[in-house]
Amino acid sequence: MHGVVIPGERANSVLSRASECPFFVQPVFRDGGFFMLITQFQEPSHFLIAYLEDYKLDPARAQPLLIFSVIDDLIAKPKIDANVGLVRVDVINPGIRDDEGLKVVQNTLDAYCNEDEFFHVKTFNKSPNSFDVDDFISFQNQKCKTTEEDTNNETLK
Repeated sequence: MHGVVIPGERANSVLSRASECPFFVQPVFRDGGFFMLITQFQEPSHFLIAYLEDYKLDPARAQPLLIFSVIDDLIAKPKIDANVGLVRVDVINPGIRDDEGLKVVQNTLDAYCNEDEFFHVKTFNKSPNSFDVDDFISFQNQKCKTTEEDTNNETLK
């Protein structure tokens, strides 16, 4: 189990948009290739993430690799000074490593929160025939490389 703290506005945005657009895909890059995951939001605050291929075979039997929940109990409540969202992450299947799981969660939060990335989520849900999966994979691959470069540069300092 892992935990992440995010600003309250970000948590509200994620939950609101996920209610509107409950499905999305996410590539996980490993060993020079990648595999695809599907994210399904279930109200009030839970995201289940499974292999896309398993979901395509039988959505009811696709076993989650990880589950994360966005907890909004500390957002703009009277007598609470915090205004933060809590994210609980449970990696429940050895098919995905903890570091990969956390990266998937961060990418999912970004996809639902950032305007330029939410475009992909909205297209996937509202106009699936217009969703360009190859373009999205390329976008995520570039984002992953940029994140790795930033991490490596921070390590060198």
